[in-house]
Parts: sequence; structure tokens; C-alpha cells
Amino acid sequence: MTSAETRPRTGPTWLRPVVAVVGLLYLALGIAGFLTPETAAVGHETSRAVWIFSVTPLLNIVHTGVGVLGLLAATRRTGAIIYCWVLFVGFTGMTAYGILATAFVNPEDPVNLNWADNWLHGLTAAAGLVLGIAGARAATRAAARTR
Repeated sequence: MTSAETRPRTGPTWLRPVVAVVGLLYLALGIAGFLTPETAAVGHETSRAVWIFSVTPLLNIVHTGVGVLGLLAATRRTGAIIYCWVLFVGFTGMTAYGILATAFVNPEDPVNLNWADNWLHGLTAAAGLVLGIAGARAATRAAARTR
């Protein structure tokens, strides 16, 4: 037996399904954006939306990529924790950009963010922070118990 087989598996068991759900939600949003007929145009246009979230090819690629990465990260505990931190950093930046983009409307804005997107990205960043901290703490506690 190798050392990987004899080591007990440590870490949070609840984090992987949560990351998978986040990944599925973003994957569904990205694919739905690609299925919307108006997504070929670029620029700030509030009528191009899936439900209340704006769509552009660039934003659809980002959402689909985040979804695929979430599903891949959900296969391993360490990947799920890293994914949460990437969500926090990435979507904090997207939220900051979105607030500026919606406050100062630019007709050539390639991302076409609206306030619903800002709320979605901000809440995702906050969830990434909370899940990243909770997941890392649970993994640390579980590792300390096995020593």
C-alpha cells in the first residue's frame, strides 16, 4: 500500500457538492446566454438579457468557464477550496468593474454588465470568501484530529 492509500481522507465533505452546484448554476447561465439570439452584438444594451442578467459573448464565455472549472474543482477537496478563493478574487474584480461600468455607461462596453450582474457577482465573491474560509478551517481541523 502507498502512503496515499493509508492516509485518512481529511477535509470538509460538504464543500464539494456546494462547489458543484455553483459550477452548475454558472454553466447553465453561460449556456443560456449562448442560446439567446441577441448575444452576437457587442456593446452596452440592456435589452440583451437572460432573465435579469445581461448577456454578451464575453460574459457568456466567463460564466461557462466558471461553471466548467467549478465542476472540475468539485472532484477534489483541495480543488474545491482553491476554486472558492479564485471565485472570491475573480468576482470581486468583476463586481468592481461592473459597478464602474454601470455607473459610467459606455456604449462600447464589451461586457454589458447591469446591476443584477453586479449583485450576482458580488454575492458569488462573498460566497467564495465564506466557503473558502470555512472549507480551509474544516480541512485544518480534520487534519489536526488525525495527527
